[in-house]
Formats: sequence, C-alpha cells, structure tokens
Amino acid sequence: MTVLVPPDLLSGPLSPELVLVSPPEVARMARGLLPPPPAARPVPASPPAILQASPGRIELTAVWLVCLAMTIGPLLFILTAQA
Repeated sequence: MTVLVPPDLLSGPLSPELVLVSPPEVARMARGLLPPPPAARPVPASPPAILQASPGRIELTAVWLVCLAMTIGPLLFILTAQA
C-alpha cells in the first residue's frame, strides 16, 4: 500500500499521538524530521545521605501510646454510646 503524504502535513509541529496512529511511511518521515537526540551526559553522584540516629525509647513509647489512644478512644465512645 502506497501512501502519499502532502508536504504540508509534516511542515508544522506534529503530535506524537498522531505519529503513532499514522501509517508506517508517514511515521518514518516524521521520525526522520526529528533532531538527533542529545548526547547522554553522566549524572553527577549525589553525596551519601547522612543517617540519623534511630528513635529512642521515649519516642517509640509516645508513638505507641498515641496509636493505642486512637484505637481505644473510639471503641470506648461506641461502647458508652450503646449503653
């Protein structure tokens, strides 16, 4: 199958979606009009992350108590509302 493409079709900006659904000949011509890809540049290495100290016993106990209160609080509210 031969497809003739009018010269005006590829003269302006071309949507990638339209190239995907175009016939192979049109897609090949559109890819030929693309500029060459930029050269790959090495990515600078980031400095290593500074590790912070793990949470202590007080912080973990506080989190545990907050979680416990968030669980038991609504449960006690439901039990007292039913009584």
